[in-house]
Amino acid sequence: MSEPRFTLDADSLLSKWGFGDGDALNDWWWDNYDEEPPFGDHEMLYALVVAHLLPKMREAGWDVELVRISTIHNPVRAERLNGVEVDHYVADHPSIPIEASVTREQIEALLPKEER
Repeated sequence: MSEPRFTLDADSLLSKWGFGDGDALNDWWWDNYDEEPPFGDHEMLYALVVAHLLPKMREAGWDVELVRISTIHNPVRAERLNGVEVDHYVADHPSIPIEASVTREQIEALLPKEER
């Protein structure tokens, strides 16, 4: 059986409700490991986007400016996409068919050394 992978989708950066309303990483961890994640899910989600999704988007020609938002919803969003301000409440953005899949090992590699 292959190792479970968490998928980050670029379209989630365009919505207040993206990344499962901000809960996708925590839900994925519980579904696969049946334990409390060893990280703050919103902080880790941001770190994963920066480390794994953003480089793929930039490589594909997308200019993305991120913003972190303290919220119960999606905490990591595109503030600007190709120079245009993003309205996170509407769904008429262009689709960005880019995803990045990460493993538990890749997630844990982003933890501070004292938490590993």
